[in-house]
Amino acid sequence: MDKLKGDPLLGLCFVIFGLIFLMPSIEYGIDSPKGLPGPGAGFFPLVTSSFTIFFGLWVIFDAVKNGSVDFFGQDAEQRSNFKIIFLLIATFCVFLAIWYFINFFLGIAILCLAFNFIFGRTLVFNLIFTVVIVLLLYGIFEKLLYIQFAL
Repeated sequence: MDKLKGDPLLGLCFVIFGLIFLMPSIEYGIDSPKGLPGPGAGFFPLVTSSFTIFFGLWVIFDAVKNGSVDFFGQDAEQRSNFKIIFLLIATFCVFLAIWYFINFFLGIAILCLAFNFIFGRTLVFNLIFTVVIVLLLYGIFEKLLYIQFAL
């Protein structure tokens, strides 16, 4: 029996997470309330969820058609991937907690810093990347589109 291959599992995770965020976005509504310009609260989550589902299905299809990568092999490099995956999941959970209890933008800053650290980026790159991402998110969503990231 073949070992579990990583690509279909990864694609399935993308589809599941896309569906988790798609359902509430439909309830929020795509159109804005009467008299207000622009899209509704559910528009952006609907679009991003749809793309996430699409790319998850694409990964699954490609893995079935062309074969998959064995992410769960027994060599040392592949075993070290488990540590990275665990760190990424733990970091994302910390981000969610900070977003819920403190502030979205502080959570994003810590998320960017931690992800770049985990993937071995330099300190200068890490700081510049984090500042640019936080400022772009703040400027575009908070100031330009008036979208609040509150839980």
